[in-house]
Amino acid sequence: MSSDYQNPYVPVLAQPAAATEEVPQTRYRALSGLAVGSLGFGLLSVLSLVSWLFAFAAAAGVLLGWLALRRIRRNREEMTGVEVAWAGIAASVILCSGGFAWNIYMSYFSVPEGYEPINFKMLQPDPTRPDQRISQDAEMLDKRKVFIRGYVYPGKQKGGFKEFVLVDDPGSCTFCAPTPRPTQFIRVKLTGSLKMNYTTRLIGVGGEFTVHTDPREEGLGGLLYQIEADRIR
Repeated sequence: MSSDYQNPYVPVLAQPAAATEEVPQTRYRALSGLAVGSLGFGLLSVLSLVSWLFAFAAAAGVLLGWLALRRIRRNREEMTGVEVAWAGIAASVILCSGGFAWNIYMSYFSVPEGYEPINFKMLQPDPTRPDQRISQDAEMLDKRKVFIRGYVYPGKQKGGFKEFVLVDDPGSCTFCAPTPRPTQFIRVKLTGSLKMNYTTRLIGVGGEFTVHTDPREEGLGGLLYQIEADRIR
């Protein structure tokens, strides 16, 4: 039998698959530069803890992030970076908010370095001793640098004044009942170029505290306490 004869009943073996199958290619998408810029300004917003002026970084971070999202959505097949843009916006908002909160705290609630924090309660005499005009704490504070919070006593002048009276309660007045004690008032004299405008909000005053045992000689109108203020918050 010829060697070229092939039995028709013998199955033909499958041919091996082609070694080089076509592999689908992934299209390259560029990372949005606006998204990267948004994240950079967002991280820079941490400097708002130091100064209000760095709030511009947070504003730039939010703006660039918003622009990046718009551009990526219009060019999804060519551009990526949605997560980066959102991270930049979130960092800008969170860090700037934290910076604002910290600066508000430092401006209105913290005590400046070198000043001793006091309050009006410390300046009140012992109610069980009617003969005591000034508290022992107040006597110990004489000629020391203190920082106290209170309210501006309303007067005729509304702005640009160098002297005012600080009170512990915005409702304190000489016509109210019960009549406030002289120790509930502090005469404040602003030093240097400091000037004050009338405000109803709580303020902080720092400076040298003086106790006058005989205020009539000092022309204080019956007030016992005075602060030569070099700091107003």
